[in-house]
Amino acid sequence: MDRAAHEVRLDLSDPRGAEAADWAMEFLVEEVRQLRVLRLAHAPGGAAPAGSRAGDAVVYSSLLLSLAGTPALRALILLAQDWLARRNSGTIRIKVGDNELEIAAGRPRQTEAAIEAFTSLVAAAEAAAAQEQDDE
Repeated sequence: MDRAAHEVRLDLSDPRGAEAADWAMEFLVEEVRQLRVLRLAHAPGGAAPAGSRAGDAVVYSSLLLSLAGTPALRALILLAQDWLARRNSGTIRIKVGDNELEIAAGRPRQTEAAIEAFTSLVAAAEAAAAQEQDDE
């Protein structure tokens, strides 16, 4: 069973602006707290994510999370899908290391295969990092 903690960055964009993103994030935080969260903090504002264009009207509110293993990461992804579907607005990016999954309202739900691929990539990257540390 996977016991590794996953360090996760969750970014919420809201087309209505920064205040709307921050307000919506507070509601999401209440639901995220029900997961196996080891640590939760609001991330400081920063640069736009890689791949965004200067003209893009994207506003982020971000959380930094430490989750208790891959089952909690899967639960976070499913919660994010459901939460966006209920709001019918916004986009959530879930980033663990170099791996990123984007979920958007109004798009079909991510398939189980996409979630499995993302969580497998995360687990493989963390296993490789742990092996590299053991080899040192």
